[in-house]
This record gives sequence, C-alpha cells and structure tokens, in this order.
Amino acid sequence: MTNRRVEFSQTVEPALDGLYATALRLTGSAADAGDLVQDALLLAYQGWDRFEAGTNVRAWLHRIQFNAFVSGYRRKKRERRALDVDADPSKAELFVSEYDTRSSEEDGGVVVQGLGRTVQGALDELSPEFRAVVVMADIAELSYREIADTLGCPIGTVMSRLHRARRMLAKKLAPKLGREVPAELQEAA
Repeated sequence: MTNRRVEFSQTVEPALDGLYATALRLTGSAADAGDLVQDALLLAYQGWDRFEAGTNVRAWLHRIQFNAFVSGYRRKKRERRALDVDADPSKAELFVSEYDTRSSEEDGGVVVQGLGRTVQGALDELSPEFRAVVVMADIAELSYREIADTLGCPIGTVMSRLHRARRMLAKKLAPKLGREVPAELQEAA
C-alpha cells in the first residue's frame, strides 16, 4: 500500500462503525447502508488531499456521507418522477425484481440495532433533512457542532430541526403506542 492509502485507512478506520450506523438509519437497509458507506469512503479518498490534518475527521466523513445520501435521494426522486410506477404497475418490474422485493421486506421487517419496526417506520417517514439530524444526534451521538459542520448549517438550525423532528416523531408514534397525541403536538409540523 502507498503512504496515502495507509494514512487514509488509519485515519478513517475509527469512524467506520459510526458511519455505518448513521448510514443504516438514513437508508433503512443494510445493503443500502453498505453502499452509502462505500460511496462516502470513495469520495473521501478522492478528496483526501483537501482534508486538513488535525480537524475533525469524523464530522468530515459524516458530511461527505450525508451529501452522498442526499444526492442519491434526489436522484431516486427524479427517477421515480420519470417513470411513475403507480400509473403503470407493469413497469415496476423494470426497477424492482421479485428477489429485491423479498429482500427489501426482509430487511424492513427486522429489528436493526435496537430500533423496532414502528420507530424505524416513523423515522423513515421524515424528510431527509429531519431524519439526518435525528440519526446524527440521537443514534450516532454527534454533538450539535459536529452535526452543524456535517450539514454545513448553523448550530441553531440543527437545534431547530432536531426539535421539530423529535416533535414529528412523537406525533407519529403516540397513536401507535396507544396514547393520545398531546395537544401541544397536534399543531406540530
């Protein structure tokens, strides 16, 4: 291995578990999470010469990964618009095979690292901006500063998004837990 590869490997290795956990929460699928981490590491390696030694490599990697996730999300959204499968269900097999469907149902039906189906489902219903802050703060346990650096926004925006996302989750989960939605959450976004 070249010196660059060795340096890159040694620097990013401690952050890999956290990257994977965050990717798993963002994507909701082990296979997609592995792909997202791989994409992020490839992008990080390509931009390794721009990384400033001594800065927070964890936040840098999470930012790359989040940007890759958002880019992929937007690409998938454009692809769905290009071919509306609901309008012509016969075209669905062009995008999802029977094997993929079974695999997706199996991935979605298991409890992954402590989150049950109900919580994961509510998390998946959030928009990427809100899901990302919940995943980074509550699951990856990044600080507000690290999240702000990752997302490229002020700490106040992180705090606001996190507050709103938690309220949205509470609103979604209350009925599923057999509880009434508190009055202060009934008007929440």
